Amino acid sequence: MAEPGQVEPVDRGTLTVADRVIDKLAAHAATFVEGVVPAGSTLDRLAGRQLPRATSQVRGRQARVGVQIAVAWPHPLADTAGEVRTTVTQELTRLSGLTVVAVDVTVDRVELPNSPTGRKAE
Repeated sequence: MAEPGQVEPVDRGTLTVADRVIDKLAAHAATFVEGVVPAGSTLDRLAGRQLPRATSQVRGRQARVGVQIAVAWPHPLADTAGEVRTTVTQELTRLSGLTVVAVDVTVDRVELPNSPTGRKAE
């Protein structure tokens, strides 16, 4: 409760969060899930194609997010994708205050263990 003569914080203005910030939050949240691993070459990183990565569409107070991930062998893909969906939803809601209406997860790579040549299954 504000002191007499002060305005409540919620009445002071608005908060606008850029879509690219939501993208970064979602990609980072995906890394919290066991089995999700960073993937991509130096060129991929420079071009913004490293995994995990995310794209979002924010309309008003609602967000729809697409997350692309790499999963370490032998983690189950469906279970990992489900955990990513849950974790991204919870973290975006907690950090941004948005209502997440959908999180679409795509497994782009399966990273093989101890692969010095950078072998991957796509």
